[in-house]
Amino acid sequence: MKILLVHCDYIEYEGKKKAIKTAEEMDTEKKRVEECLVVFTSAEDGDDRAIVDKTVESIKDVAGQVKANRIVVYPFVHLSSNPSKPVVALDFVKLIEEALKKDYEVHRSPFGWYKAFELKCKGHPLSELSREIRPGQEEKKKKQTRGKIILDRRNLPPTDHRILGDELGIFHLSDDIGSGLPLWLPNGETLRNTLIKFMREMEEKYGYKYVSTPHIVKGTMYEKTGHLPYYKDSMYAPIDIEGEDYYLKPMNCPHHHVIYNKMVKSYRDLPLRLAEPGMTYRNELSGVTYGLIRVKGFTQNDSHIYVTPEQLKAEFIKVLQLFKEVYEIVQIKDYWYRLSLPDFKNNPDKFTGDPKEWEHACEEIRAAMKEFGTKFVEESGEAAFYGPKIDVQIKNTLGKEETIATSQVDIVVPKRLGMYYMDADDKKKAPIVIHRAILGSFERTIAYLLEQTEGKLPTWLAPVQVKIVSITERNVDMVKEIFEKLFENGIRTDVDIRSNTVEYKIREAEVQKIPYIVVIGDKEKEAGTLAVRKRGQKKVEFGVKPEKFIDDVIQEIKEKR
Repeated sequence: MKILLVHCDYIEYEGKKKAIKTAEEMDTEKKRVEECLVVFTSAEDGDDRAIVDKTVESIKDVAGQVKANRIVVYPFVHLSSNPSKPVVALDFVKLIEEALKKDYEVHRSPFGWYKAFELKCKGHPLSELSREIRPGQEEKKKKQTRGKIILDRRNLPPTDHRILGDELGIFHLSDDIGSGLPLWLPNGETLRNTLIKFMREMEEKYGYKYVSTPHIVKGTMYEKTGHLPYYKDSMYAPIDIEGEDYYLKPMNCPHHHVIYNKMVKSYRDLPLRLAEPGMTYRNELSGVTYGLIRVKGFTQNDSHIYVTPEQLKAEFIKVLQLFKEVYEIVQIKDYWYRLSLPDFKNNPDKFTGDPKEWEHACEEIRAAMKEFGTKFVEESGEAAFYGPKIDVQIKNTLGKEETIATSQVDIVVPKRLGMYYMDADDKKKAPIVIHRAILGSFERTIAYLLEQTEGKLPTWLAPVQVKIVSITERNVDMVKEIFEKLFENGIRTDVDIRSNTVEYKIREAEVQKIPYIVVIGDKEKEAGTLAVRKRGQKKVEFGVKPEKFIDDVIQEIKEKR
């Protein structure tokens, strides 16, 4: 049994069309349920009554933690790649509904329908949890046939990043590796590495110091920070190493906090800006993974900035400035900010720490946003458990709103870990931490860049910047000569000296959306010039001197135009 639990302000759903002949009758066309825990559920082949009982206990556990009195049971077969038969799944859903009714107000979405739904997720650490309830160890050994990772393109626009990622050789999802674990192909790794190098250049210019941390950490570290109780269901099972539990890291902050303790003694050491392209892992259900946007392993453009209370506003303005500068260069468009604040009046148990420190942090962030002059909306109750935050929102090619990046203020965890600095009066003070990811995860950013540019990446980001095409075998020597000159100047270049027609080779390069196609025939070889086709322009420029072409491309890359 697989379940996805979402703590919501509301969910509204409406039946559109029967998915199976035996679909239940709907009592209303549209239904809305307020203040609820929504349980998306899918029964899997091989599940039994014992699994149902364990599922109910798991739902009750989360409902108790988020203090939910109202539960919506929502059959959602897409969570599973190996679903049970509909008649079995419906029986299990009814059993879950009846068991929960003893302690909760329960609503159930009708079984067997294609439905449209809209929900608002609360956004605290427990607001989105996925769980997989499995049979006992002896039953796990039973061989099961899993569904294949197949992209259904029929209802997708051609600009969907999954289609572009396949056509442009960016990434690949394999059954042998597992869903949500993308393999970067050569073009994709070049693109990813270019973004990582770019962010390092930008961040070092802003005074960040780069660090590198391990992929696993002792579970005791996450107990100290308080992450383990909140995030355990999103973490992979512990690895027993010499009798101690180690976890694949779901976040980088605990590692950076240990580095802070090593580096900082005095207020004179602050602000300290640590950065890392850190690989992290989240235990997402296979049914909810989505291309590069929602994956199980991803690399964060992560940073943690350690400041005194007096430095918070000025440092946050620098973060906003970096957001603006990076997004202008990378050409991330149509985004907006959401300032997420606490709601101590209606939901005090959701937030920990000193209310006065919360008030200071909220006011400083709001003041920074206003002083910087950026537009933003405020959402009460959407703050993280350890502090207020801003989220950068954007819509994907399907029109769905997603968070592409975030910047969070942490006033709680430093105290839990005993982190401190000595102030000007030689007194111990806990720092404030700004968790900051300008590009969020590189995976998600690349997905949006592919969709927003329709795969026509700017020259500085394009995996292949120039393609050199020969017309006949007589021109191969000059193709190789020009390739060497471009390569020596750091221009990413590919050649096509196959015996295919020049029209075929040019068309193939155009499909790959390469910024420049250079054609060399007998005339070019005799004159020592190039015929240059620039992406998006029909007119071919003849008689281009190689030195001028190289200089122009180098300048375009340097200026990131």
